[in-house]
Amino acid sequence: MKTNIPLSVVLLTAAVSSTNYNTVHNLTDTLLNGYNKMVRGSKDMTGKTTVRFTFQIVNIVEFDERNGKLSITGFFFLQWNDYRMTWDPDQYNTTTSVMFVTEDVWTPNIILSSAHSDFRGLGVKELPIRFDNTGNSYWYPADVFKTACTPDIYYYPYDTQICDIFFSFWGYGVNEVSFQPFIDEVNRYVYTEHGLWNLTESSVGAIEDARANLIFLYIQLKLTRMPEFYLINMILPVMTIGMLNILVFLLPAESGERVGFSITVLLAIAVFQTIASEKLPAISRPQVSLLCIKLLIDLCLSVLVTTLAIVSLYFYDMSDSRKVPDCLRAICKVILCKKCEKDKEKDKEGYQEEETYKIYQIIDGQQITASISISDNHSSNDEGSKCADITWVDIGRCSDIVFAVFSILAFIASNVVFAVLAM
Repeated sequence: MKTNIPLSVVLLTAAVSSTNYNTVHNLTDTLLNGYNKMVRGSKDMTGKTTVRFTFQIVNIVEFDERNGKLSITGFFFLQWNDYRMTWDPDQYNTTTSVMFVTEDVWTPNIILSSAHSDFRGLGVKELPIRFDNTGNSYWYPADVFKTACTPDIYYYPYDTQICDIFFSFWGYGVNEVSFQPFIDEVNRYVYTEHGLWNLTESSVGAIEDARANLIFLYIQLKLTRMPEFYLINMILPVMTIGMLNILVFLLPAESGERVGFSITVLLAIAVFQTIASEKLPAISRPQVSLLCIKLLIDLCLSVLVTTLAIVSLYFYDMSDSRKVPDCLRAICKVILCKKCEKDKEKDKEGYQEEETYKIYQIIDGQQITASISISDNHSSNDEGSKCADITWVDIGRCSDIVFAVFSILAFIASNVVFAVLAM
């Protein structure tokens, strides 16, 4: 949203009325004759000199989160009244305004008190200041302001930063000067959008600290990061790599690639964790980034998946001479849906097995054949029934199913919790 420039800003373009050089020269000499730039321009020195202002932001140069530095380009419009700068335009060929360099007249001694590295006064010496015939000033000090701003990176890269820029009226007390904004927000009439940060809200105002006898001018900027770059280049690749952990248990145990595959995924997540840590400031206050916590959880899950893959291979390579524990046998039967297999001819109570033997005997040169039948009753509960047996290979298959389901649930939970908290 762009804010209209106050009417007083338009007065900057008011040129000196058509007159000759000598008239303006004589006027400036008259105004500066006996002028003391160390004394503020109030007739009654017990009263306050009110400095009215607006701030026009031009662009955001950079926001260095690692060093906690915000750099912006902008300029102020400052206006106050100096009774020594008044004259009758009719006496000077209808001249209504003149310009001076800031070194020749009184100007507010304003310091960037929230500076990141060095303190400096507001404005550049070469910038002029204009006065009209009523004594009102029109000063537009511009600069690149480098202020300290400690970021809160907990929701990175879906974070919003609030930076407060403070300027103090140096050398004057609360009973001598005061600030008064024309409007209560930053002017964005000539603002150029930044490629990474959106300026969503802003406010300006003045604070008087009677105990410290200081007057502060503050500018508050609310910056929202545009996360598309980080979503495409960091978050989605991490989520894709995390999905590979699930595929570990789909690899055949005989391939011998399970452990190598899981370690590769583990190293890839560790690389992305390193990249993310390089982009974030090395601070623990107020909070560590939620993305770093997620990457750490993904790293731990990948280590756990690697361990489970080794455990699964251990089951596959177990010797058949070792008995499968009854608890594992019962669990595996449920998972693999195995049950006893019986022939269709066998009833529920049991079945009868019959064997026939033939006996041959030669008597008086003749062969005599006799048949003998032997029957045996079997119960369906006999341990020798044709029930599907559970081997260690079956235990390995069961572990693959359980570990794969666990990996899927852990992957979904990790990403859903991150999305809910971050967004």
